[in-house]
Amino acid sequence: MYMWKTLLCTASLVFFSGTALFAQDKSADLAIVVNPASALESVSSAELAKILKMDTKKSPDGVKYVVALRSAGSPEENALLKGIYQMSEAECQKYFLQATFAGTIQAAPKQLASGAAVRQFVASEKGAISGLCASEADATVKVLKIDGKSPGDAGYPLKLK
Repeated sequence: MYMWKTLLCTASLVFFSGTALFAQDKSADLAIVVNPASALESVSSAELAKILKMDTKKSPDGVKYVVALRSAGSPEENALLKGIYQMSEAECQKYFLQATFAGTIQAAPKQLASGAAVRQFVASEKGAISGLCASEADATVKVLKIDGKSPGDAGYPLKLK
């Protein structure tokens, strides 16, 4: 009986240790975060692009989106430029300048200097949406699924690295 318990404990330890080895590092993913009160739970990459380009102005529950981005040159901004906007930083600035001039948007996205600033802004602004290193997300923000996947899942589309 003792031998079976030892074998079972050893097998469990190996199984759970092995599982931890195969878990993906969430710090390599960019989480898209919204205010916890938001009705959003999941969006497609195409829907997210429309929201972040400010083509979609309101959430399904009628709340006006307020887009915020990390500062220029940050890994978070670079991940959005590559994965969602599919533009260089200069092209993105030009896009928002032209949209502001044409009157299709009121202002370019807010620029935030840190992950803490993103969390604070998103937690305090009902329609806020932004990108944040997944390992920095906490209970003050809601992390959206993108194309049905959460940060850390295999095939998650927004990578920081």
